[in-house]
Amino acid sequence: MSERLVVGDLDFEVRRSPRRRTLEITVERDGTLVLRVPESCSTERLEAFARDRELWVQTRLAERAPLAPAARPREYVSGESFFYLGREHRLLLVDDPEASPLRLRGSQFELRRDQAHRGRFYFVRWYTRNAKAWLRRCVRTWQDRLEVKPTAVEVQDLGNRWGSCGTSGRLNFHWKTILLPPTAAEYVVVHEMVHLLVPDHSREFWARLERAVPDWRSRKEWLAREGGRHVL
Repeated sequence: MSERLVVGDLDFEVRRSPRRRTLEITVERDGTLVLRVPESCSTERLEAFARDRELWVQTRLAERAPLAPAARPREYVSGESFFYLGREHRLLLVDDPEASPLRLRGSQFELRRDQAHRGRFYFVRWYTRNAKAWLRRCVRTWQDRLEVKPTAVEVQDLGNRWGSCGTSGRLNFHWKTILLPPTAAEYVVVHEMVHLLVPDHSREFWARLERAVPDWRSRKEWLAREGGRHVL
């Protein structure tokens, strides 16, 4: 059984080697934390080293792209499911030339059958419009608590990032953020808003984030683990 070391919310796999003279932490591509150490290194020294490097590890994990690709592309057919604020809604193709191309009606999305070939276009447009309204309300809720005032809040395609904070004070969010559960989407918002106060991922940044959202670690971990399922 492999040796493990848990420090705070970080779980390290310890790999000892008789040839190694120094201690090293690596963050593997899958997010696994590996602590490479000399064979005779004591547990106390391991813990002290890991705690000293905890901020560095958290920064490396935060810098990893959390917006993973979807497990499979969505199909624009009746019965397919689409996320909105963390809930899955079934799609129904309708034969109504007078209806909007796409709408959320009750608990299901309705897409005109004659527009199914442009399904992604209409979903992206619908998500973007609704993301703007929801995210801007969330920003307004938090700006007084954090005592910040962004210059603008925009929603667009940010590639593999959920959000960003520009040097001008502009907050940018991926339209896919609206597919996430509210707690995860709120974490993205507050994370970027804290960057209005602290531009980097220094110790001060994480301390301010923790004061604002005490359970930020669990939200961030959920986003890294499950966020890839909540994409289009």
